[in-house]
Amino acid sequence: MILSTSITAFLYRSKEWITGNRQKLFLSGGFLIVALLAFESGLLRGALTQSAPLVVSLPAVVEPLPVSGAVMENKQVKGTEQRVAETAKQSQPSGECSYVGSRNSNKYHLVTCAVAKRIKPENRVCFTSKEEAEKRGYVPSCMK
Repeated sequence: MILSTSITAFLYRSKEWITGNRQKLFLSGGFLIVALLAFESGLLRGALTQSAPLVVSLPAVVEPLPVSGAVMENKQVKGTEQRVAETAKQSQPSGECSYVGSRNSNKYHLVTCAVAKRIKPENRVCFTSKEEAEKRGYVPSCMK
């Protein structure tokens, strides 16, 4: 008898709580239904439109070239080594330096340009003429 009374009291309190929180329960249930439908539609869409897997490839690591007279074993790099050696010779500032380039780019500038002034001294390449710079593969950039 005590058990049936406590069950009846529990049911009565549950009914009161449900009627008092009907609006909150309705909104929570609606949110749950919308979330489940969105998740299921995403699964169905993914199953229908499968694409090839994304493959990320990294470029080969290239070691920096030596700046001063080190001998290279690799024949492919010897032409580049010669250019680096010539660049190292030209990197010393002199009175005949009208144009400046950087070892890290393929552009040359007038020595009065702001870009030229920001080039580190160890990366600076000096040219006496436009023709010399272009002969070495550089292109004009700041000519103001």
